[in-house]
Amino acid sequence: MFAPKDKKELIVPVRLGLQSKFTFTCNKDLACFTKCCKDIYIILTPYDIIRMKNKLEMDSAEFLATFTRPGKIDNTELPVPILKTLEDDDKTCPFLTKKEGCSIYDVRPATCRYYPIGAGIFHNKDEATDERFFALIKEGHCLGHDLGEERTVAEWRTNQGLDEYDDVNHGWVEIILKRKSLGPFVTIPDKTLQMFFMGCYNIDAFRRFVFESRFLEIFDVPEDEVSKMKEDDVALLDFATKWLKQTFFGEGDLGVKEQVVEGDSVEI
Repeated sequence: MFAPKDKKELIVPVRLGLQSKFTFTCNKDLACFTKCCKDIYIILTPYDIIRMKNKLEMDSAEFLATFTRPGKIDNTELPVPILKTLEDDDKTCPFLTKKEGCSIYDVRPATCRYYPIGAGIFHNKDEATDERFFALIKEGHCLGHDLGEERTVAEWRTNQGLDEYDDVNHGWVEIILKRKSLGPFVTIPDKTLQMFFMGCYNIDAFRRFVFESRFLEIFDVPEDEVSKMKEDDVALLDFATKWLKQTFFGEGDLGVKEQVVEGDSVEI
């Protein structure tokens, strides 16, 4: 769920749907401005990393090493990058500036965009679709509630650019939900977990893996898709999640070229 964690003060969640209405604003005139950027626990999504590392003109491996620490998706062994805070008493976001607030506001993570909404998805393996749910989170320090414009959750998502984020992250979310549905008695090999981390988060390393190994000699990938993957991080992420779903769950139609002998593989 996209929501703050490990907060000392009381957080009161209120269950919402897409058409639920709430009133909230955030601006520099509020005394609480930027307090939500301290004492944070933010899981970065694949699209967060793509947008942030491109904004900063960094390779994904360099971005991960500089701005994240390792974590795991709740109740799974799936690795996930956590935004690394500053080593100060407030555990401050590294992108926070004293006067202007967020220095990368146009590419801020999905968790920041959702705030003060928490968002989650419930996977029912017996149903064809997943259930999306939301919660309004009222933290003690936040003075923005009941101020400003009234919006529905759907309007807030559109205003914050979240439709695009959720669309790009869809394949990643599917993998997480399906992994959780398998239960605790299924184990995933370490090498497969490394593949998951590279394909979802270290997108520049995954590009090198695809184009500098025997990957394309073994797997049958359409030429137009290959062309997009060379330059487009989102197209590459989409391919990576399809490849991972086939690797994890045997789903998908990524074929092996006929001339490849049985037993051929690529190393990560």
